[in-house]
Amino acid sequence: MGMTPSGRSPMRPRPLRFGSPLLREIMLYCLLLIPLASELWMFRSGELGDDPVAQAESDLGLWAFRFLLVTLAITPLRRYGGINLVRWRRVTGLLAFTYALFHVGIFAVIDKKLAMSVILHDVLTNYFIPFGVVAFLILTVLAATSQRASIRALGWKWRVLHRGIYIAALLVAVHYLLSFDSVKIEPVIYAVLTLVLLATRFDRRT
Repeated sequence: MGMTPSGRSPMRPRPLRFGSPLLREIMLYCLLLIPLASELWMFRSGELGDDPVAQAESDLGLWAFRFLLVTLAITPLRRYGGINLVRWRRVTGLLAFTYALFHVGIFAVIDKKLAMSVILHDVLTNYFIPFGVVAFLILTVLAATSQRASIRALGWKWRVLHRGIYIAALLVAVHYLLSFDSVKIEPVIYAVLTLVLLATRFDRRT
């Protein structure tokens, strides 16, 4: 009993031990969901001002952008600063997707009540939204293929696929810039930071 036809014990999933890399990733992921929990709490309690839906939508989108930039910064930090945070890159990437998911969810579910005609009208008439939609689709694919099983299954194609994060970052920067009716300093700073981080990918001196 409990043996395969070849006489060997069947493969069992490795237990989640305290202090294991996976458990540390889960703990960090949960810790960095605190801003999300705080935002949802303030939304529920009416502490987000006169237009809580728009404020929550904006705040969560910005958090998604921040975690996306943190993910992009991990390689330059190791290359130029000797700070190795590569083990946390999957966590920050998944956090970027999670916050983006709630950003999109508030827009589609709470703001537009899942009215597809209204959502489509907004996408077609607000020129900044399509940039965000495409970026979210890219992040969804990257999140869905972030597991080690996907890395093994895709082989070298996995690395090519996950270069899509660069395209997503550019699209998010444009999405954020164009979401304002006039030039604002904060989205400009984020756009410049995005370009700087992307530029480091083409620096082969080190």
